[in-house]
Amino acid sequence: MKKKSLLFALIAVIGCMPLHAADSLSAVLPLLEAQTRTAAQNHQVLNLFATSKDASTIFASGASLVRIPPAKSYEAKLFNIILKNDNMLKKVFAAVIIVAMGGEHHELSPLLKDATASEDHALRAYAAAAYTILNPDQTDYKEDIINLYIYDSAFAQRAMNLISADENQTFKYLKSAAKSSNAQVRGAVAAWLGDLQTKNAAKQLLKMAKGELSQEVINAIAMSLAKNEQWTLQETAKGLKTRYTHQSATAYALALGFMTGNAVEPIKQALLSQDINQRINAARAAAYMAAVLASPQADQYTLDKDFDITLLKGLIPTLSAMTKHDESSVKVYADNALKQISKLM
Repeated sequence: MKKKSLLFALIAVIGCMPLHAADSLSAVLPLLEAQTRTAAQNHQVLNLFATSKDASTIFASGASLVRIPPAKSYEAKLFNIILKNDNMLKKVFAAVIIVAMGGEHHELSPLLKDATASEDHALRAYAAAAYTILNPDQTDYKEDIINLYIYDSAFAQRAMNLISADENQTFKYLKSAAKSSNAQVRGAVAAWLGDLQTKNAAKQLLKMAKGELSQEVINAIAMSLAKNEQWTLQETAKGLKTRYTHQSATAYALALGFMTGNAVEPIKQALLSQDINQRINAARAAAYMAAVLASPQADQYTLDKDFDITLLKGLIPTLSAMTKHDESSVKVYADNALKQISKLM
């Protein structure tokens, strides 16, 4: 799974912003989301952070500077913000940025620790990671560090490396956090597990898929299952037997959709099943796959888009027959799959 980009992380926030502030932030998002920046561009982002008054722009520019820290020479300017600015969000992010720059300023610990009690999950996650980097003997904020992964995987990993002896220890932390009551944390667990690319991580993802009820987490699980298809394809295909009204059925169908071409044959076999749940879930998987292949991000999920589209089109005769002869509850899903595939024509 791709981690939440700054853009997606801010969509909900922008929707609540005054129009002029939203327009202003939208204008600079390409710069904030850039994978690399020149010194001059980083100076521009730092000035935006220092002068902004609305929370969303402060958060967006601050998070961007954590990801691509400014030069050490800007440390004094950031300390000046901490000492003289009244905006607590800006003060905390200034401290986090200083830690991201590599500064070992333990005098920032009290400010960061206080911020770990914030009701804002994202701010709490950034503060927890920065505090942990300064105080690696403290392991109280594992769940917040994991939550940070969907915003800044590198900074989260940096903090985790200081409290985890090895990948096995990290996996144990993730396995524990998978039981969190916080759906966002569970989604972050799914994303992190997907990137581990190990058999144990794949098994944990399959376990999570069985009982998850949050659609956002299911989406994350499905994408991570697809990233680990060498271990998950067979079990995910078996999941199509799940009652189609159950949330876990969505996870299996969606995961197969993200797997693209390699999942076409298991989907075809399920479409021919005597079990109504398999037929419905397989039709859903075909629809999801068509949507994935039609999306601008298709190249993230397929090595050969045209070939996978050809394979998917091979399901048309079976789906067409289902719309004519299958039960009414199945026809709806088969018809939708055909409509989605037709968009690839």
